[in-house]
Amino acid sequence: MQFDTVAAELYRYKNEDGVTVLDSHVPARYVKNGYTILSLDGRVLEVVPRALSEQEIRERDRRIAEEERLAREKREREIADQNLMRLYSTPGDVIRARNAKIASIDSMINTQKGNIQRLDAQKRQLESALADIQRAGGVIDKDQLARIRGIETRISQIESEIEKKIEEKEALKVSYANDLKRVKELYGR
Repeated sequence: MQFDTVAAELYRYKNEDGVTVLDSHVPARYVKNGYTILSLDGRVLEVVPRALSEQEIRERDRRIAEEERLAREKREREIADQNLMRLYSTPGDVIRARNAKIASIDSMINTQKGNIQRLDAQKRQLESALADIQRAGGVIDKDQLARIRGIETRISQIESEIEKKIEEKEALKVSYANDLKRVKELYGR
């Protein structure tokens, strides 16, 4: 007579009174509490843990999410570090790159300030010419006034661009300061 492998197992579980029971099956009401599958000679074949409560499931999921977040941040940091080491051989390289970028932005700002001065001079020249026409009793047409408004609009746009470049420069200083700090840490190891 040959035994079926499933029938040749015993199940160990605790009943509602906390008494350990050995049986050929686990009643459905005890499955959620966990049980152990044993061979006929008493060796443990498998341990089936108890079912988790809703709170335990939430805590487990929160812990897993936190571990994944930390692992992702670690991978991102390693990639960022590799990129920094590829870009900069020394902390001095970071300083040179920062200074070059800031000088470029400063140059652009100075060029734009020069454009504002040029446009402002054009505006004053147009206003002077229109004032001469008006003093002479002439009529100023809408196109001439539109040209002045166009110059004023362009000056305003350039001033806005300058403000953005100043903000960009400040953000670059912070970014390069962070890079410099990290490069010093990496090369200090």
